[in-house]
Amino acid sequence: MIRKPGKLILALALIAGLAAGASAQQDLSFVSPDGQRISLSGLRGRVVVFVFGGVQDPQCRDEFKALQSLAERYRGKDVSIYWVSVNSPTEANDERLKAPCGPTGSISVLRDSGQAAFKRFGGKQLPTIVVLNKEGQLAGPPRGGFNPNSDFVNVQAAVIDSLLKQ
Repeated sequence: MIRKPGKLILALALIAGLAAGASAQQDLSFVSPDGQRISLSGLRGRVVVFVFGGVQDPQCRDEFKALQSLAERYRGKDVSIYWVSVNSPTEANDERLKAPCGPTGSISVLRDSGQAAFKRFGGKQLPTIVVLNKEGQLAGPPRGGFNPNSDFVNVQAAVIDSLLKQ
C-alpha cells in the first residue's frame, strides 16, 4: 500500500516536469541581426508568416519580393512577416543578414541558427513557409519549396485572410 502513493507522486512529478518542458519548448525565440530577441509568445495575437531560408538559396531575392507584396497587402493589420535564416553565424554573420540577398524592404530578418524552430515546425527543405494563427499554432502543414512563377502571394493571402477572420 505504501508503494502506490509513492508511484503516484512520482508519476505526478514526471507529468509536471514534462508539462514544464513542453511549455518552455513552445516559446521558441529568434534573434534579429541587431540583437533583438523575438519570442513566439511575444507574437501571439498576430498572424505570423515565417519563411525559413538560407543565404545560399538562389531564389532568395524572389522570396523577399513575394514577402514584400504580402507585407504591403497586410500593412496596418495584425500580421507579421519574417524571413528566417537557418544559417549559423559563421555561415552568415549579422552584417550579412541585414541584407541577406539584397534589400529586404519592410521584411524583418531573424536567425534560427540552431534550427530549433525550423525542426519544431516540421521543416524538411529550404525554403519552408510556416503560417501561425493568432494563438501561435500552425495553420496547416509547412509548405516546402518556392516557385517564383506560382501564385504564392494569393495562396498565402487566402490562408492569412481566413485566420484574420477567426
